[in-house]
Amino acid sequence: MNRVLKGIAWLQTVFSSHSPPCRDHVIGHEYMDLSIQWQVLGPFPIGTREATWGADPLTRLGGFPKLLYNQTSKYYSSLGINGTVGWTLHEAETLSKTEDSVEVAVTFDFPQVDWTFLQSIYGWAALQFQAWARGDLLINASDPRTVVLYTDNVLEFLVDGEPYFGGDFYAYRRAPLLLRLSPGAHRIDVRLVRDVRAMGGMTPPLIHSKIKAEFSTEQLVVLSDKIILPEMVDGVLASHLGSVPIRNDGDDWIEILGLECPENLFVLAPNTHRRLAPGQSRPLNFQIGTLDATNERFSFVINFTVGESSLSRSHVVSSIITKRMLLEPHKYTFFHPSGIVSYAILQAPKVLNMTLSDKLPILLNLHGAGLEADSHQVRHMLDSVTNLRAWTIFPTGVTPWSGDDWHTWGFADVQAAIAALPLWIEEVGWTGPSAVLDEWYVTGHSNGGQGTWFALSHQPDMVMAAAPVSGYSSIQAYVPYQFWTEMEPGLMAVLQTSLVSYRHELFIDNFAGIPILQQHGGHDDNVPVYHSRRLRQLIDGSGWSSKYVELSGKGHWFEGIMTTEPMCQFYDDIPAAGASKPILPDNFSIVTPSSGDMGTRGGIQIDQLVSPDQLGRINVVQNKKSGTWSLRTSNVRRFHVSRSEFQARSTQAIEIDGSHPILLSHSRASEQQSFVQSSTGSWSVTQDDHWKSLSQRYGSQLGALDAILRTKGPLLIQSEGSDTLRTALQISRNLYQYFAADCPITESIGTDDTFPSNVISVFQGTHKLPNTASTFPVDIDAADGFCIRDSTGRRKCYPFTAGLGALFLHPLPAERLQLVVWGYDEAGLRSSSRLVPMLTGVGQADFIVTSPECSWKGAAGVLAAGFFDSSWNVSTGSYMK
Repeated sequence: MNRVLKGIAWLQTVFSSHSPPCRDHVIGHEYMDLSIQWQVLGPFPIGTREATWGADPLTRLGGFPKLLYNQTSKYYSSLGINGTVGWTLHEAETLSKTEDSVEVAVTFDFPQVDWTFLQSIYGWAALQFQAWARGDLLINASDPRTVVLYTDNVLEFLVDGEPYFGGDFYAYRRAPLLLRLSPGAHRIDVRLVRDVRAMGGMTPPLIHSKIKAEFSTEQLVVLSDKIILPEMVDGVLASHLGSVPIRNDGDDWIEILGLECPENLFVLAPNTHRRLAPGQSRPLNFQIGTLDATNERFSFVINFTVGESSLSRSHVVSSIITKRMLLEPHKYTFFHPSGIVSYAILQAPKVLNMTLSDKLPILLNLHGAGLEADSHQVRHMLDSVTNLRAWTIFPTGVTPWSGDDWHTWGFADVQAAIAALPLWIEEVGWTGPSAVLDEWYVTGHSNGGQGTWFALSHQPDMVMAAAPVSGYSSIQAYVPYQFWTEMEPGLMAVLQTSLVSYRHELFIDNFAGIPILQQHGGHDDNVPVYHSRRLRQLIDGSGWSSKYVELSGKGHWFEGIMTTEPMCQFYDDIPAAGASKPILPDNFSIVTPSSGDMGTRGGIQIDQLVSPDQLGRINVVQNKKSGTWSLRTSNVRRFHVSRSEFQARSTQAIEIDGSHPILLSHSRASEQQSFVQSSTGSWSVTQDDHWKSLSQRYGSQLGALDAILRTKGPLLIQSEGSDTLRTALQISRNLYQYFAADCPITESIGTDDTFPSNVISVFQGTHKLPNTASTFPVDIDAADGFCIRDSTGRRKCYPFTAGLGALFLHPLPAERLQLVVWGYDEAGLRSSSRLVPMLTGVGQADFIVTSPECSWKGAAGVLAAGFFDSSWNVSTGSYMK
């Protein structure tokens, strides 16, 4: 007992000298507590989405954890008066407190900074900053306890000096951190990063964070409140897929055996990966049979084993199926290409006197950032629009932030929602008009407006008309990148090229011929109206035009913004499918980055570029009299044409870069006809896909590092034993947190050509890279270090030093990708693993070599970064120190 009393006395001493507890300590029962007072150091400048690279100036001083609170200490910062900042104290508000959990909220501000003046010079970029905060978590218990830690609006933190990257920047609370903590006080050091896109452009800029900790006593935790289920329409399920998040709160691996339910109404979905690593969160997919329409409640049992034990355990899941009328907006579920179960809200056409032989197009409504498609605001956004001649879909993009801003991950969800419509028609016994899946009318608000520009620029042949509302033009234009740590122009060019696919301003030429309505509030202080004005000017400069509506005195959002008179006219103008397709201009262009997200324009799709460092372009002139198209290419190595599209336009031949006309094949043996340019500049035609081999980069492999998200099935994470399992678990947690991605983990690295999807391989040390061919330009040499063969064939090696890390893409068979995440040591692996895609706008190239300097210089500390071309060789524009 004396030892317990001494321990409590020590805890009281720690808290009184450092950070007061939330309540008095009581001997005899267990509880936890979080600091009321937080010690804060800052602010320091940070660029837009720069924190992922490191860029923490305090690491040059040994890092924030080594610094002790001192009211008189000063640190250099270009945001502070006299160029210095110091320590301050901030008070937390206790939101909830029980014996098993505690939650506090803290608002961090820095009134000593003249934010108004800085903003007047540098705009919103000046309202972004970073700082550090320190508090404590008290565990009052007799034995070590498992603690679940939630960190809302936080990107990274340390617990007792152990770093954790990823956090929960958007406050999803999907994948919290699991900790095993002994009794006593545990220091929490939180890195604060203010981001205008996520937190707003108000002055003064604030950061609102919440920290919640709770005890866990379960082995398998099932988050039934986050279950994804279809809704029942007129007594029939709208679809038969569901998913529920599960988490392993124990110290051993869990194996899911299956589901148990009367009459097998609930069973595991096919190809479900059944293992969970300790601390891992994953979605559990299941199929639903025919449910009794009179009973909205249901239950099933998850059976599982723990560790090496064969003893079966169970967990009961209960929930409710929501009932709707057939013509109400309702939820249906489907598989995202990555294998997770997603959902969308569907409003079936209310048009009378139409049958399945009649056809209607798709109307897409893309939501703004931070909204669930299932919210009342989104679900009922178009209720006042009557007689819509379209199938209206409100996609989720998988998350409230649409995964990656309606880009690679989020837009794949849009396409999957559309592809699931025929199954819905079959399941509910629909007898009304059918859906034409390749005719889209696209609208969206805010981030969804930006997603509308993405659809226009990347899938122009699919878009019949578009109406972006209050949308920003690109993330680069939203908040400029000028506060990034200064770096060489060649390196900055690589980072910006990594983001070029989302710079919609550069793809305006792809819009020609497509009707566009732009609507924006004149007093919008969230997405300034300049974005729409600028895009309107660029569209006009390209020779096309848009209908532009600026709502005087209106802000970013108001009730009815999607049903104004101009928007209702847009909906009214939607014709029956095929009745009025956009007219392709006689002269048009296709502009494309090296990206697997690009579709066709005029039936032409660019498959490979000569160099990924520049955009590719084809200018087309139609001679309708002769049936010949004249093409002029720039930076294009390979493209193909659609036989059906060209037949519909009576095109007989194409002439490429002044060559003799090449007759087009109208054989039904192939829908596509491909053209490739030789090294001498001549063009030849091919009818087959034999060129698609492991030595060629194509299709879904194209893009920057985020091409790894273009997976067909779960992202398999391979770890090389216990040394890298912690990093593999962090990557899995972050991908689930920010994309809801399912990432099974294995404890070995090898080749498995039967695995259908992309792979992330995590390893550490000086041995040879696994699975890489001898011809691949990246390798590890035990004598020379981490080596890259540049575009001239010269071999550049970076000697093994503490903190050296790297990550790069590598081809796998069947158009798959492997992302290799490597570190010479633990510090190097920690540095490289931060750059696995998570937040948009970071700018990760195909390969990156990090150094310890990244921790304070950010991307400026990179040793090498660049791209692989169509033959998986390093491009000429790549950067290597």
